[in-house]
Amino acid sequence: MTAQQPRLLFISPVMPDSTGNGLAMRQAQFLIAYARDFEVDLAVLPLAGSAAASPNFAASHTRRRRVFSLAEPDTHFELLSRLKTPEDRLAAFKNYGRPSILARLTPAVHQALNDWVVGQNYQLVHTGRLYLMSLGSVVDAPWVVDADEDDAALWRQLGSAARRVGNWVEAGWSDVEACHAERLVVGGLWKAAHVFAASREDVAHLSPYCRTTSVVPNVVALPRHARMKLRPRLLFVGTLGYGPNRDGLVWFIKYCWPVIHKTNPDAALDVVGGGADMALRRLMGRPGICWHGWQPRLLRFYARSAVSIVPIRLGGGSRIKTLEAAAYGRVIVATKKGATGTRLCAGRDFLLAETPRQFHRAILRALRGAKRFPGAARQAVARHHNPLAWQREILRIADVIAFRKTV
Repeated sequence: MTAQQPRLLFISPVMPDSTGNGLAMRQAQFLIAYARDFEVDLAVLPLAGSAAASPNFAASHTRRRRVFSLAEPDTHFELLSRLKTPEDRLAAFKNYGRPSILARLTPAVHQALNDWVVGQNYQLVHTGRLYLMSLGSVVDAPWVVDADEDDAALWRQLGSAARRVGNWVEAGWSDVEACHAERLVVGGLWKAAHVFAASREDVAHLSPYCRTTSVVPNVVALPRHARMKLRPRLLFVGTLGYGPNRDGLVWFIKYCWPVIHKTNPDAALDVVGGGADMALRRLMGRPGICWHGWQPRLLRFYARSAVSIVPIRLGGGSRIKTLEAAAYGRVIVATKKGATGTRLCAGRDFLLAETPRQFHRAILRALRGAKRFPGAARQAVARHHNPLAWQREILRIADVIAFRKTV
């Protein structure tokens, strides 16, 4: 880096990294792009998870870095959390006015960020999720936001899922989260110079509220192709504290796994991902299932698996772990939602399954040798989810905004 390079402030809800957590990998995609033309200062406010990932990747792409400490939630949220009944807590949350994920983004944290950036001359600010939009104006510079996915739409889906199983309290809370998330978008997204999203569906949802928007899908680099394993080992990878991942895995273990394991006693399911609550941990204690927690490197898990399952039923964005499985050459069995935001085609690149019976039949087919799918899926990833191509597009848009170029 040279002193003549323009400056960019990158505000992320997680430590960017080239592997591991899907959100961290998406943040890394933008960070790599910006570092080509800008001196980047990275502010990590770990609202979306731990900042425990190795800082080595970030260090190689930034000028300054700081992980901001997020302690107790703000006084308002702490008080409503202490109310005795779920009904009282929900009523108070309706008046809270913002998503619960922002409870730890207190005035003290705002002040610490202000102090860290004071006197710095930035040409552009990047905020890593919609809920970080309020920090875009921390300095006098144009700012962009990576929505990744539409938070309000996700909360509405989670509310509907809870309502279907009679969990009215959780459904009500999710509905209020959706209202608060939508209020953020309606009230603030128009201030952004540009909005990125991971899928066309999310762009369609958000475009009425912003000036300009574009799709930047998730990307993965193609690793060395691992030889296909013949043993009946399945793999699920995903952050288990993320609602759609938890919902999909719980559904698969309850309704799909018993039949699969009964008809294939040697079958095993590896689950890789942090953030599992006690109820999910107990569920993963069933025969044939091994939970490995969060893992910084995934090669050994992909190398010993024959099939990657993506039983996602909710959410938007783009499934980076589906792309990762394709890049590693695994046969993928996924729902339509599990391939959202990717250019993978059902029947050509992966096996589509929506019901327990379909998952059972697709996994049996995969274990018996569906060899054509991995090659086709890797080719699709190489064509449509190439890191260099999309990083150039990110940088092109950033240069237009930061330097007021003509598109």
